[in-house]
Amino acid sequence: MIKKSRSAFVITASAVALILILIIMGLIGYRTGISILAAAGCALLNFLLFLLGYSFSIQKSNKIFLLFTIGGIGVRLLIMLVLVILSIKILKIELFDFIFTLFIWYTFFLVYEIKIVGSRIETRKGKN
Repeated sequence: MIKKSRSAFVITASAVALILILIIMGLIGYRTGISILAAAGCALLNFLLFLLGYSFSIQKSNKIFLLFTIGGIGVRLLIMLVLVILSIKILKIELFDFIFTLFIWYTFFLVYEIKIVGSRIETRKGKN
């Protein structure tokens, strides 16, 4: 799991560094850059919450695993909704940039979640 998630963190850190460089160089506006970084932060928090629930439930029974994996999706979506509303209201960010970037990052991390859960399922099949 750590190896699979490590590449996601490296890609995220590289993208954040690139955005920060573009903001400093003045190639993208400050509000646009903050919108992109806030969206990346929300999606990253969502992924970290997945990893936390996954690491807790990996050695548990299938019932507990499904509860944390599938049930955790609902909890994480509610947290994301609160974060999106707070980001839009408090940070005064560019709405289009924020939503578009959030969609891209959420999809990116969702692919990694599917890979991680898929590897757990394959491991379980090999044991039986």
